[in-house]
Amino acid sequence: MKPVFLIAALLAATGLARAQTPTPTPVPTASPEIIPELEISADEKPAADPAALAPALREEVNLADTESAESMEIPVDADAPDPDKAGVLTEKLPGDEAALEAPPVTGTIQVTAKENGKVVTAAVGNLVRITLESNPSTGYNWELRDFEFGAAIFNSSDVVARKTGNVLMGAPGDTIIVLQAFEPGTQQITAVYRRPWEAPDQVAATFSFQLEVEAPPVTPAP
Repeated sequence: MKPVFLIAALLAATGLARAQTPTPTPVPTASPEIIPELEISADEKPAADPAALAPALREEVNLADTESAESMEIPVDADAPDPDKAGVLTEKLPGDEAALEAPPVTGTIQVTAKENGKVVTAAVGNLVRITLESNPSTGYNWELRDFEFGAAIFNSSDVVARKTGNVLMGAPGDTIIVLQAFEPGTQQITAVYRRPWEAPDQVAATFSFQLEVEAPPVTPAP
């Protein structure tokens, strides 16, 4: 009887342990969301109408019945001037002033740094050749300041070496400014020695003289 009693007690204890163990709660799994639009199969989509994609020709055009370009007239604005009655432009436009005609050369007047601040006399037609020492390798050069055509007109400006005629790197040279006496009168001639990229008031030297232009003598008729 003892073995049977032990087996029964063991089975009872096992059943009580199982009854006390909690049963795990199942975790709910998310079901995939179904998008209605994606459920439409290709067979269920409406077919595109080819006639709706391409514009339809409403009317047939006969090119033989169209008007030629030669017979077409462009309407003219009522305010447009009549080309047959338009006048001829006689006034000069800005920049159309005729260039001054230089008089015949009648000689050359040499002007150097010794004439600074003095009066130089020339006759109409004389070339006034101004020669001033310069060194272009330093960036400095002589240029006319506030020059306007009056008693004299501008002829040319150049930089030359003193011996060979060609400006060498670092070698001193001469700036030669040539004017021409144009008409009788008095004019102040001023030149400044400066670098072109600096301010206009930054000058290293100034040269100036007063030019008096006289009328050429009248040659008596034979």
